[in-house]
Parts: sequence; C-alpha cells; structure tokens
Amino acid sequence: MTAEDHGLLDVAVRRFRDVVVEDHASFLEDPATVVFVALEDDEVVGWVWGCRQRHVCGYSQVQLYEIGVAEQARRRGVGRALLTAFREHAVRAGARKMWLFTDEDNHAAKALYEAAGGRPSPHADAGYWWVFDGDEAR
Repeated sequence: MTAEDHGLLDVAVRRFRDVVVEDHASFLEDPATVVFVALEDDEVVGWVWGCRQRHVCGYSQVQLYEIGVAEQARRRGVGRALLTAFREHAVRAGARKMWLFTDEDNHAAKALYEAAGGRPSPHADAGYWWVFDGDEAR
C-alpha cells in the first residue's frame, strides 16, 4: 500500500482493530511499513501488516505483526494469499528472515504458517520463522 491508500487502510483498521485513526499518512509513508489488504467485490475482507527491521547481526528481517480475515471470507484461501504476498514481499526486499508470534491455542493460524513453510520457533514461545536463501524459503 502507498500513502494514496489511506481509505483502504482506514477500512481495515476499523474492521479488524475497531479503531478510528484520523490520518494514516505517517504509517503508510514509513519505509519500514509492510501492509496488504484483500478485497472481495470492493470490500476489505482481510489484511496483513508488519515492518522491516535491521538485525544487530547485519541482515534485514520482516516481522509479520498481524493477519486477519473477516469471518465470511475464512476457509477460502484469503489468509494464505495474504501470507504469501507478505512473504514474497520480504524475499523481494532482500530480507533474510520473516517471523511472527501467534497465540499458543490458535491452531488454525499455526496450521497455516506451517503449510506456508514457517517453522516453529526453537524458543518456548508461539513464534514462527521463515529463513530465506536467495528466492527460496527454507
């Protein structure tokens, strides 16, 4: 999304966060911002957002902060498409890793992440990691 997509982001934030934000410009103009929305018949039915980060070890990574799909659009591949778009963006941007946290009991999300190549974190948390080698995730 770009700064011109304020309206779409506003709809997504209201739908998935139930928050009103007067101006999304600073968020959308921040070069670290990564955000996608899924549309169905011009209606926002899903979103994913996160941010690019510079790791202390010298590589870049992307944190997927939140992914959401409207109830009526679930189990139709919307979440998978959003996750794929986010991951592909990370690869194109040269990120070495992508990561996220989820709730321990969110079995549907965990199944999605594992099906999309995410590996459970080796730490005692509900994190998932993707490590990119060239254009491939491993």
